[in-house]
Amino acid sequence: MKALANIALPSYVDLMKRTTIKDVAREAGVSISAVSRAFSNGSLAKEKRDSILEVADRLGYRPSLVARGLASQRSQTVTLVTGRMWDTFDALFLEQLAEGLADMGHKLVVAPASKQKQNSGGVYQALDDQSDAVIIAAGTMPIEATQALVRGGVPVILAGRFVDEEGIDCVSADNADGGRQVAELLLRTGCQRPCYFGFDAPSPADQERGDAFCSTSGAAGIPAEWVKVATRTDNDVFEAAAAMLGSPHPPDAVFCATDRLAFSVIEAAKALGIAVPDALSVVGFNNVPAAERRTYRLTTVNYPVSRVVGEVIGVLKARLDDPDLPPIRARIPVQLTVRDTTRRLFS
Repeated sequence: MKALANIALPSYVDLMKRTTIKDVAREAGVSISAVSRAFSNGSLAKEKRDSILEVADRLGYRPSLVARGLASQRSQTVTLVTGRMWDTFDALFLEQLAEGLADMGHKLVVAPASKQKQNSGGVYQALDDQSDAVIIAAGTMPIEATQALVRGGVPVILAGRFVDEEGIDCVSADNADGGRQVAELLLRTGCQRPCYFGFDAPSPADQERGDAFCSTSGAAGIPAEWVKVATRTDNDVFEAAAAMLGSPHPPDAVFCATDRLAFSVIEAAKALGIAVPDALSVVGFNNVPAAERRTYRLTTVNYPVSRVVGEVIGVLKARLDDPDLPPIRARIPVQLTVRDTTRRLFS
């Protein structure tokens, strides 16, 4: 015990002291500017950069995004305004967007669209936080809500919606082409009572899918019904699917606005004893990971989250590099992935 008493233990102040760039420079035997270049990918020999980064990692040093922002006149943050994440696609988008922004040296801040009020919440949170840009994934949020950002000179990217507005960039799937592809597949496989299953308050993307599906089917002389779900809860979606399939004149093919809706249709069909795909074809949209599970083996429209995030990040970089660029409009191609929930083509 006496030997231990003579050991000089670090004080609480020492333990809580944050390692600085000066500490790294001193330990690595380099200048402060060399440490800065090592973290900003500036001009520096690879061996020296690796050595500096090793020292920084050993000392637990991380460069301050706030300090970088002060130097670049940017906050190094991007705000995502989004509604409730009912769908797996939304959660995957959030995860991959955060990773992509981190690779850029930016932090992701999430602002709920549901809290959008006059001069507070939603897009106004981005103004308060002085975000470098705002990505809006809430498809049903009024476009007027973005005008405060445009007036403030904040770059705005709509994910999942196209508008013809100055100061707003847009990235979205080619929803109309997806709806057309689904209608053509179902018509080729002999479906006679097609239906589009979506929400009572559809997002612009959902509306585009349904419009194209119904118009393509109608042009072939087979009108499609449009069934709408009042709310997005799992129970309500299942009940609406069961009511649709249990009606006196049920559809023999259902194109769903999302894979999540398609899963509920398949589950309702199973509960009612309706064979998929022999008596009912089901098609989704997005191709989330669960779509290929043996439980579903869902035919769906492939809209890769990674491609969406890549396009959004690309637009963001272009806009931050050149704020004077004209509005950017990016449509992402989509393609049917045929699995086991649709009938085979006639030979």
